[in-house]
Amino acid sequence: MKSTIENRGLLVDNEIIEKAALGDNVKLVATDHLIVLSKAKMTAMDMVKTIDSMSTLLYSLVDALAECCGACDGCDHCENLDFEPIHLPDEVLELAGIPLDTKLAAFVEEDGGVVHIEPAEYDYDISDVPPHLLATFSDYGICLGELDALLMENEVL
Repeated sequence: MKSTIENRGLLVDNEIIEKAALGDNVKLVATDHLIVLSKAKMTAMDMVKTIDSMSTLLYSLVDALAECCGACDGCDHCENLDFEPIHLPDEVLELAGIPLDTKLAAFVEEDGGVVHIEPAEYDYDISDVPPHLLATFSDYGICLGELDALLMENEVL
């Protein structure tokens, strides 16, 4: 399938379109990490069925994430999470030779009084998850500390 995408674009068999009952007039929507092919014009019931199908997909993804992260009931792993990214003025980053879009990490010296801020050795952490999803994941009982660890390790789930 990869060579098909690279060489000719994405091909969707007519059988799949027929199975999805999309009809002749379809709409393609692309978002971050997702492509959705749906009916271009929908009745109210079409919308209900589409929302139901999408919610089934959503809950299967959340269930898979919950399985990977485990449950949380205020565990120690989650107590000291930093949900706010570190920001420095652009001028300071330029003086330090750090690209403006670089994720930063902070470290405190053992005897205190000095904080070191440097480029993080990872691309993502819990501060990159939108607040509405953090709330959803927390309500779902997902261990946010373990999610943070998986994000920092760039784990394939």
